[in-house]
Amino acid sequence: MINGIDGKKVYVTGASGRLGRAILKKLPDAIPIVRRPYGLPNERMSDFSASDLKEIFSNAKAIIHLAGSMDFSDKERLWQANAGLTEIIAGAAPPACKIIFASSISVYGKKLRAIPSDESTPCMPDTEYSRSKFMAEQIISRHPEHAILRIGTLYGPQFQDYLIVLKKVKEGRMMVIGKGDNRIPFLHVDDAADAVIASIEKGKGTYVIAGDPLTQKQVFDIAASELNVKPPAKSTSFFIAYWFAYLRNLAGKKGFTTEHISILASDRAFDCTKAKKELGFRPRPLEQGIRQMAGYLKGL
Repeated sequence: MINGIDGKKVYVTGASGRLGRAILKKLPDAIPIVRRPYGLPNERMSDFSASDLKEIFSNAKAIIHLAGSMDFSDKERLWQANAGLTEIIAGAAPPACKIIFASSISVYGKKLRAIPSDESTPCMPDTEYSRSKFMAEQIISRHPEHAILRIGTLYGPQFQDYLIVLKKVKEGRMMVIGKGDNRIPFLHVDDAADAVIASIEKGKGTYVIAGDPLTQKQVFDIAASELNVKPPAKSTSFFIAYWFAYLRNLAGKKGFTTEHISILASDRAFDCTKAKKELGFRPRPLEQGIRQMAGYLKGL
């Protein structure tokens, strides 16, 4: 049990999200901190003020900080939810409590300074979201006990946005963006959850937590094979795909966002040797995960 007989507890912010729920399944003794009722086991309400969190965290062994915003259209909310809230949480945490912070590989920017990148690669955040996460990292790094996890692009059956990609492949409507030889480091949500939980007892500092990459074409080929259809044969430029998504988003239409296009078209690969050595991180092969997702789609 993570929560020991000494009364020390593990708290989780952002537990209602997809990663948070995956963690709670594996860590049922953890205590989710929520603003409103979600029906999560052990959940505790808070207004997330400094005084309230300081009282709640007084017996904290670890705080798993997942809460944040990915609302790319609201700059003020991004900074308040990602950096401002992190400042409050870090200030409320007891010095001996370990903070595990869910950051993002987005802090490296879409164009990596080195391939593969690792913890020593310079960060070049290039969006308001990535800049706010990088600022949050700096806040967490000042806490005596911490682990910062730069988590890759998550996927899993509960991620409807990437089921959209598979549906397009199945229906013959997906197009390769660019040449399709760029590498995509998707990470299964359950593997990310395992790394977060391992960080409670192991490791300190910053870790890259990403999947072993496949090229964009390889991803589509595996999905098409599992769905018994032909892989995408047509291609489009990044510029056209990006602006088509931008205009659709501007019109309020659901589906691909510009962020999805950037993720699918960017060439990114990461060296997770440190996380594998110190946290026991073992991401499943992406091919296995894609087949799981395609199988889930077929069962809908």
